[in-house]
Amino acid sequence: MYRIGLLFSFLFLFSCKNKETSNEENGFSYEKYAEKFRSVSLPYQLSDTGLIRNRDTTTLRSTELAQFIPQASLTKWFGKGKVKYIAMVKFLPLANLTYYIVKAVSGNKKIALLVAFNNDQFGSVFPFLAPDNDPATSQISIVDKSYGITRNITQRINDIVAEGKEVYDYNAETKQFSLILTNPINNKNALITNPIDTLPRKHKFAADYIKDKRNYVSIRDGRYPNQLLVFIHLDKNKGECTGELKGDLLLTSSTTAIYRQGGDHCVLSFRFNPSSITIKEDEGCGSHRGVDCVFDGTFQRKKEVKPKQPRKKSSNK
Repeated sequence: MYRIGLLFSFLFLFSCKNKETSNEENGFSYEKYAEKFRSVSLPYQLSDTGLIRNRDTTTLRSTELAQFIPQASLTKWFGKGKVKYIAMVKFLPLANLTYYIVKAVSGNKKIALLVAFNNDQFGSVFPFLAPDNDPATSQISIVDKSYGITRNITQRINDIVAEGKEVYDYNAETKQFSLILTNPINNKNALITNPIDTLPRKHKFAADYIKDKRNYVSIRDGRYPNQLLVFIHLDKNKGECTGELKGDLLLTSSTTAIYRQGGDHCVLSFRFNPSSITIKEDEGCGSHRGVDCVFDGTFQRKKEVKPKQPRKKSSNK
């Protein structure tokens, strides 16, 4: 009887173990996935040569990642070859959002993918860096302290150097990476996209404040009465001074507000009046702008153009 009891206990434990193993093989464990990445601090940058020479070897099972990536994207990046995924780095969470850098390899092709998780829920995947076969170009991709993404490309032909840049922002609610600035290589006319342009602007300070079309501040309604949302874009001195910042403002009085985010050393003071906004950089914001420029300045409030209401036809009696 004792032996029979032992046998049943063994069979029960064995079946549980098999079930656990089966779940791990066919499912996804966020905790085990996250453990495979080494943590690094921000800002973080990766070059094309750095990716090609990378020696990380911790492999991710296909069930840990491939299930999240659309087949159409894999075909676009790699063709029909089998893809191997290798864990590289992860960053400290920002507002429950965590970025992971994964090296995807198929044959001789390597791409660094940026994978976003909100808590333990998958958000989206983004081609962070994809080396090309052009010996005249070099690429560097960057994640800044506010989780903004910049992809830079430099082209050298003889003594002529051309630079291009793309800046992306991730929206955790829509689970999408959005292009907010593009400066194509060999094209100095950058297309600037305001990522908060369409958000509500019912607050008395919610408006666009400008110096010119390439230097402006957008203020939109926040989630709470004492909060506003800001987006700043700078492009001065013929492209020598560029910078961008997006985040929440906390109202500190009836005419002042402050930008201060956890994990970001940048601190900005804002003073509002009916026709302008004045910004002062209280602590270094170098992760958001060029070395030789600051966010300080006064921007004039742009008059909001409201759509014309159709005229009512008068009825003739």
